[in-house]
Amino acid sequence: MFDTHNHCEFSCDAKMTLQQAAHRAAELGIGMILTEHWDYEYPTNPEMFLFDRDAYFKKNLPLRSDNVLLGIEVGMQPHLAEKEDKVAEEYPFDYVIGSIHMMNRLDLYEETTYEGLSKEETMHDFLRDSILCAECHNNFDSFGHIDYICRYWPYADQEFHMEKNQQEWDRLFRILIEKNKPIEINTRRLDLPEAVKALVPLYKRYRELGGRYCTLGSDAHYTEHIGRRLDVAAAMAKECELQPVYFKERKMLPDAVK
Repeated sequence: MFDTHNHCEFSCDAKMTLQQAAHRAAELGIGMILTEHWDYEYPTNPEMFLFDRDAYFKKNLPLRSDNVLLGIEVGMQPHLAEKEDKVAEEYPFDYVIGSIHMMNRLDLYEETTYEGLSKEETMHDFLRDSILCAECHNNFDSFGHIDYICRYWPYADQEFHMEKNQQEWDRLFRILIEKNKPIEINTRRLDLPEAVKALVPLYKRYRELGGRYCTLGSDAHYTEHIGRRLDVAAAMAKECELQPVYFKERKMLPDAVK
């Protein structure tokens, strides 16, 4: 079983080394994929979420194995699609997550991003940019943490309600399905029963439209978070009739989830 989303020292918001992360994964009896952050034009500091790819492979390739794989998480923005598709070219990444960290070229983490916007307006802008990114980007393997925005937006109700935006969700899912892109079940918020309740209908809808695959990822930045709540994510995948997968050498492989 693979935790396909982890950040180590080449991500500015993480401190653990790959060696420490791999040791923890081995203790848990799971595989892991390192997915360091790559975000062009980060609003508060354009260079913050970039790293030296040559140094990354020089340091980490000796630790690569069947159970420890090397990837990258590319933060996608519609106007940067051509540039972002080139990030993983000519480098031997096993896996590329395509994620949405920005909306209207603003950081979803910052409260100021939502100033003057109702939740309905935010959902429109978020799904518009997500759809554009899915349409314009091709060099990624799985669509990361669809509920990332729910971590940070300032609304009393932090969850998605699929029925309010079903046409937009359907458009996004159909694009991903057409491109054979799995979607990630990110475990960061799966300790919240309301999050699980809101997310399951979305994953079921992805399946109804023809999606077959998902990835499971903890989004760990600390060793104690590696593998967290993968059992919950696996149960969600089973309920939604999605096959968990992971990637090695950019090839999709079935995950050994029981």
